[in-house]
Amino acid sequence: MKHNQKGMTLIEIMVSLLIGAFLIGGVIKIFTNTHQTYRVQENLSRIQESGRFAMDILTQGVRMAGFQGCASVNDITPNVIIDIKNPNPNPIPPSLALGVSQPVTGSNNVAANWNASACGVGNLCIANTDAINIHSGGSCGGNLVGNMGTVNANIQINAVNTCFINPYDVLMLTDCESVDVFVAVSASSGGGIQTIAHSTTQNTSNNLSKAYQSDAEIFKFNAYTFFIRTGASGEPSLYRLNTNFPASPGTNPVELIEGVENMQILYGEDTNADNSADYYVPANNVTNMGNVISLRISLLIRSIEDNLTLTPRAYTYNGATTTPADNRLRRVFSSTIAVRNRLP
Repeated sequence: MKHNQKGMTLIEIMVSLLIGAFLIGGVIKIFTNTHQTYRVQENLSRIQESGRFAMDILTQGVRMAGFQGCASVNDITPNVIIDIKNPNPNPIPPSLALGVSQPVTGSNNVAANWNASACGVGNLCIANTDAINIHSGGSCGGNLVGNMGTVNANIQINAVNTCFINPYDVLMLTDCESVDVFVAVSASSGGGIQTIAHSTTQNTSNNLSKAYQSDAEIFKFNAYTFFIRTGASGEPSLYRLNTNFPASPGTNPVELIEGVENMQILYGEDTNADNSADYYVPANNVTNMGNVISLRISLLIRSIEDNLTLTPRAYTYNGATTTPADNRLRRVFSSTIAVRNRLP
């Protein structure tokens, strides 16, 4: 008896496998392209976010530079009595005294070891990037609870504040007519009052410019340095060093934004007192930092991930076109910022 055979021939199976291979290859190709597109879009978004955050941080700092209450540094010349030569127990950085008259200073094209506190062990600062120092007073609710009897009397403020004053902090006392900058030798609390001494232990004199009244306020004197350094992940990052507070190891400096590859700053100097910058130059070409009224900050932000482009993509930054050795994405963010407290 003759039986009918059912099934597929070898040729049919091979044709089916070939068609399946093409289909699987197409699916893999679509998945790969979609994943690569996602990586590119994600890193572009990260670059935009990092650039915006970094520029916002620097903009806020520059705008607050020289803040001393309700009067600008052009209206009141602060009386500075801090002793920068006194080594005990914490040396006072000279930049603190200088920062009152020069609220913005900077360093151009720094070396990898330009500052031991900033660069740390291993000289982690990124060479040929710029650094900027910003000085300002910060309100913290430290209002005087009574009138000072004499110019050398201890200062008493309400204990309920956010100043967190410790001995050897640099402070600013202001009432919109006068400003004094000094070192707090001691700060003790009791009965809802915090008492602050300003003796010659850390100051050149214990006399303030006047006996302040209850309308005065204590400010924390903030001194920050922003710079570029290799971060914890190995990426170049924007860092902030608090030069006014001797923080414990590991908490100072602070990594702010990773992926910031370069920072270049030009300083707008007003040489004829018309409240307009006459020219913009690097920090080492500024004649007098006290005349700087605006800054031009340019940041180069790169993607955290590599291999986002098929070939290295050239970019133009600080007047030079560079072809990198990697396949990362890069964007330039620039802004001109006024030093508001140097303007009328």
